[in-house]
Amino acid sequence: MERKKEDRSLLIYILLSVVTCGIYGLIFMWSFTNDLNDVSSAKDPDGWRSPNFIIVILLTIVTCGIYSWYWLYKVGNTIQRSGDDYGVRVDESGTTLIMWCLLLGVGVFISYHLIFKNMNKICRKYNEEFIDNAAYAQGGYGDSYGYDAGGYGNSGSSVQSGSSQKKISVAAQQESEETTQMAGWTIGMAHGALVCTKGSMQGAEINILDGEMVTIGRDGAASNLVLSDRDISRRHCTVQFNASENCYYVTDYSSLGTRMNGTVQLEREVPTRCSKGTRIILGQGSNEFILQ
Repeated sequence: MERKKEDRSLLIYILLSVVTCGIYGLIFMWSFTNDLNDVSSAKDPDGWRSPNFIIVILLTIVTCGIYSWYWLYKVGNTIQRSGDDYGVRVDESGTTLIMWCLLLGVGVFISYHLIFKNMNKICRKYNEEFIDNAAYAQGGYGDSYGYDAGGYGNSGSSVQSGSSQKKISVAAQQESEETTQMAGWTIGMAHGALVCTKGSMQGAEINILDGEMVTIGRDGAASNLVLSDRDISRRHCTVQFNASENCYYVTDYSSLGTRMNGTVQLEREVPTRCSKGTRIILGQGSNEFILQ
């Protein structure tokens, strides 16, 4: 996956298109449609995908401009739907963009300003989830491990829950603590533990090393601890252990929320400091964890 552009500007788009006799505009919109397809399909593989922009131009010519209205309408709705998927507020739908275009003069420019602005927000979230998190995992996690009843094994191993098997992926270390003997002293790697007290993983204990981040969610592409319950968002929350402060930082990204000790609702997208022993409740309460 490649990082998506986050700084589209209508003014730059117009100026460089004029200077290059339209060549920059074609390249810009080609890239825009490709990014839109990648970002939207990452969360909704079955959703609408735009044709490449050359096809859009040809269909617009063939239909005497009608297809360009249809295309703008679909782009607006796709960006708004992707906003819901990524937890980003997008107020403008495809209908809103068409209404702006019906205004004489600057209406079309306002529509394109809105789709560039909203696309920048979606791409920023896409980069955080799929690019930055992947880079962090490669540099901080090392290999990924799966949890089962006997301990940690290879990624993709299954855990027994009654008569069913549930596949999960947990970024954690293979052993609960690594030690090094040095000049007669034992040096241990500081870690915390995320213990499930309610839900499909009840009884599981996942060790978290200093600085390590566990992402809990329903989407395996955006999370490394996967829960399939309906009240869990695709990327629900992250839990990071801080050994120097002997605490955790929990960040909520969900639509149904994350509560601390049953009553305190975490502020969305703001890391919240949680002491050891804090109880974390996800969504409507089907899954609970203790930070040990």
